[in-house]
Amino acid sequence: MSNAAAVRLEGVAREYVEGGERHRVLHALDAVFEAGRFTALVGKSGCGKSTLLNLISGIDAPTEGDVWIGDVPITRLADRERTLFRRDRIGIVFQFFNLIPTLTVLENVTLPQELAGRGRRDEAMRQLERVGLAGRASAMPDRLSGGEQQRVAIARALAHDPDLILADEPTGNLDPETGAAVLELLLEMTRAAGKTLVMATHSLDILPFADAVFQFSGGRLVQ
Repeated sequence: MSNAAAVRLEGVAREYVEGGERHRVLHALDAVFEAGRFTALVGKSGCGKSTLLNLISGIDAPTEGDVWIGDVPITRLADRERTLFRRDRIGIVFQFFNLIPTLTVLENVTLPQELAGRGRRDEAMRQLERVGLAGRASAMPDRLSGGEQQRVAIARALAHDPDLILADEPTGNLDPETGAAVLELLLEMTRAAGKTLVMATHSLDILPFADAVFQFSGGRLVQ
């Protein structure tokens, strides 16, 4: 994969209509999250962190503005193009793991590659070894602890060698000790590979590890 991708926001806004009224969640955001660095997005629940990650990943589209990943304006791509871009170049780690319960650990990790037509069992096993779970490759997700499930999710996010990793409260569903271990692992693996990591969190404990921090305030970003 090429060099890690920077993320650039140009006038990005998002609003919803509810009960006939417009609610603006994000207000004309302009920011750059530098390539190969860990950027933390902080703020209380409901402030727009997850909404912004959905816009960066192309899962959702902004009401106004553009999101660039490297030299690609992902917000200008057609729906299918955004899906393929996300599949090939973005890895996502969710708060609630999002493992498929009917698939084994190994099958969960290989799934993104198989969807791309290049299922590589050897690369999936290499990632499971890196997160210390090679011995649980044949286990089902419900046989794992929360911390183990999140480590599988990290392996899955990195197995297809994406440019950009997005993490949405990856330690929010774990106890503090397990969360700290998962965070350390995620940072170690992304930094070793020179990836761009953007993480949404309400935990101030993470901030000393970040290269840059953006605070949400009234739907706006303050660095």
